[in-house]
Amino acid sequence: MIALTWVIDVPLNSDMDAIRATAESTGEALEASAGLLAGMTAVSIAGVDDYVRNSVAMLTVWANTSRMAEFLWGDATAQVERKLARPSAHIWTVSSVQLNRPIFAGVTHAGLYVRPRMDGGPISSIVAGQRQAAAQAAAGRANALTCRGLDPNTWEDVSIDAWRGRPRSYNGRLFSVVRSVANPAQNHP
Repeated sequence: MIALTWVIDVPLNSDMDAIRATAESTGEALEASAGLLAGMTAVSIAGVDDYVRNSVAMLTVWANTSRMAEFLWGDATAQVERKLARPSAHIWTVSSVQLNRPIFAGVTHAGLYVRPRMDGGPISSIVAGQRQAAAQAAAGRANALTCRGLDPNTWEDVSIDAWRGRPRSYNGRLFSVVRSVANPAQNHP
């Protein structure tokens, strides 16, 4: 599996209704995408829910790179580029993912945490730690998605998380979910 994320920070004077509409249409395109395991489009609006900046984000987990690439090079990304900016996408190899479909249908908040890899430990230890962290996070009653991955170039860690309700604490960036998609079996390869 592979994860694809992007965040676009937009000026404080941006029309956030238009930004939200773009996130909604991107979410609709995700829903029609074969190979998507789970995905969310989300926003943060400065002054709302303790957010300090205006942003739009897409956080996704895919079955394989070819299906992800079809979406990335397709019309939905072109629309985001036309309306907002070219997203600086980041691709992560997934070491662990836990998806609770019944809870995921009603997620309200998503998180993205990128942590620089500080130690030079063996990859097997890094992945074992990520799997343990994902299992612990997934045990939370409000956790709907817990994904852990690595950038094979920089060895940065990534956490992609989704909850029903705002988490009490989170080390990364938080967003309000505009659209969440956990594709049915017929969309998997």
